[in-house]
Amino acid sequence: MNHSESNDVVDTRYDPAEGPVVATFIRYAVPSVLGMLAVTSAGIIDGVFIGNFVGSSALAAVNLAQPAWAAFAAIVFMLAVGGSVMCGRFLGQGDHAAASSIFTRTLVAAVAVGIAIAGSGLVFLEDLVRLLGATQEVKPLVIAYMRVVLIFAPVFVAALTMDYFVRADGRPVLAAVGLVAFAGTNIALNTLFVVYLDWGIVGAAWASALAEFAIFVILLTHWFHPKCSLKLMLATGRWRDLLDAAWNGFSEFINELSVGLIVLFFNWVMITRQGVEGVAAYTIITYLMMIGLEVSYGVSESLQPTVSRNLGAGKPERIRKFLLTAVCTVFFVGLLVSTLLVALPQQMIGLFLRSDEQATAVIALIFISYFWPTFLLNGTNITLASYFTALHRPVPSAIIAVSRSLVLPGLGLLLLPLWFGDPGVYLAIPIAELLTLIVAVILVLRVKPLTGAVPVK
Repeated sequence: MNHSESNDVVDTRYDPAEGPVVATFIRYAVPSVLGMLAVTSAGIIDGVFIGNFVGSSALAAVNLAQPAWAAFAAIVFMLAVGGSVMCGRFLGQGDHAAASSIFTRTLVAAVAVGIAIAGSGLVFLEDLVRLLGATQEVKPLVIAYMRVVLIFAPVFVAALTMDYFVRADGRPVLAAVGLVAFAGTNIALNTLFVVYLDWGIVGAAWASALAEFAIFVILLTHWFHPKCSLKLMLATGRWRDLLDAAWNGFSEFINELSVGLIVLFFNWVMITRQGVEGVAAYTIITYLMMIGLEVSYGVSESLQPTVSRNLGAGKPERIRKFLLTAVCTVFFVGLLVSTLLVALPQQMIGLFLRSDEQATAVIALIFISYFWPTFLLNGTNITLASYFTALHRPVPSAIIAVSRSLVLPGLGLLLLPLWFGDPGVYLAIPIAELLTLIVAVILVLRVKPLTGAVPVK
């Protein structure tokens, strides 16, 4: 095996069911986290370009579009995560034909759903933007941004689905390379379209859309690699199996959809209480939150193939060790990010705003002063939800996901402002994460690996 192959192909030293736990976890987690950080940096760079070269109204427009995009991505995540976990279990059992079959059906279904939803969004775009709560000031910006993003959405769907299966097939480095290429292309195109050609928010949308082709092409090469275990094949087996996969990935659907709904609720509250500046300030908070969240998502995604392989191999003790390693990792990252926000809040906010946007900056500073404890908690909650997904236990996974991202934040936004005013808005997410963590720990103590897992046939 040559050097380049050793960087991409999981050998026996890093086999999830056989290799040393920490080294194997690092082998999966580092590329996953770097890939997620690459995507996050691309999103943050979008915010930097838009905030500094277009303005806070454009920042608000991007955030107003996010709930629609989250609802769209939720369905894709549900299929991709559920299908890839099922695929990982088949690979752990040595059944490559069944793994290839579920991969093919998942990819076809995800792209078909993506085309249908994106087409509907384009047809009813003005009605959709009105539902998102856009004011007349920002409505044209939201429409212009979403039109470009929706046109290229099917490419994003195909790339995202392939990313999960490439990881499940033992090539996390290639998946990370694809995400890094996406980020680099996005940054370069933002510089061209937004700064030099002055295309405004439309330029940012085109940069993101065209960058999706980079990750798609890179991930496509996996199926021409001699060590690839998954093959595109004529659809075989029961399409009903996709329902089982979707059910197992339901927590990811709930998590992504709930994020969109909470952003929608926050936008409504902020635009009512503090106008477009309030929405722009919340947008900055979401960009900063991406850093900790995407690291946590990267760790949790690396946990899924390692746990699902050991589930197929019947090794509960290794499952527990991988879980403990992942939880310790995300807590350390959360501690680092929260410390950074507390120590350097003005510098962080200044990345996204021109010096004359003082009203937005003041709101964002107050927001951070209440919001920072979120980062100490959300990574563990995300990881524990992903752990249950990998165990084929969708119910506890969904309970954690819906608690942290919809039910508890929604109740917080409804009740806390009545009692505490604006600080109640800022505290809704931290309190929701704390209560969710209590629920998640109880579930972990009650549900044992390899006990009551859903059989895969």
